[in-house]
Amino acid sequence: MAADIDGRLGITGKVGFAVPLQDDFITGATDSKTGLAAGGGLIYGLSKNLAAELDITQVPTIDLEVNGLKVGEAAFTDVSLGLQYRFNPDNRLVPYLGAGVDFITGDFQYQSGQKFDFEWTTGGHINAGVDYFVTKGVALTAEVKGVFAPKGDVKGTASEYDPTSFLGAVGVRLFLPENMFR
Repeated sequence: MAADIDGRLGITGKVGFAVPLQDDFITGATDSKTGLAAGGGLIYGLSKNLAAELDITQVPTIDLEVNGLKVGEAAFTDVSLGLQYRFNPDNRLVPYLGAGVDFITGDFQYQSGQKFDFEWTTGGHINAGVDYFVTKGVALTAEVKGVFAPKGDVKGTASEYDPTSFLGAVGVRLFLPENMFR
């Protein structure tokens, strides 16, 4: 059961967590909590060791506090395009390293219900993970990802948001049959 994904398209689904690296995820916040992260995407094997990936991760709720009191909730979506270098592609256990570009947006809602959207910001990511091939078409995956981006504006306010964060996730990849796109 070689884990060769050359010329194969895969669909990924993942769930995990997001940890903002700055306590002031929104200007003025003194603490940003860890939030649930979920998403998925597509992966395509460019060669035996190289794959391209489109990944969309949604973080629906990050609680923000000021001096211990919750002031609101932020949410963000990270759309990333990247490349992976896959080690030992002929084994069941295939570790990989990757990097790419990220496009991030979201929103912030105060406890009072007032809501503000985020401007898009562009950054990058580095990631490391492992796929365990249960069969030639099904792999369990685990990944850690660091997202680095400049601050973006919160529309209609003087505030900014800082999407720099750490993401961890587990999931499954389903690969379509070999030679389907050759």
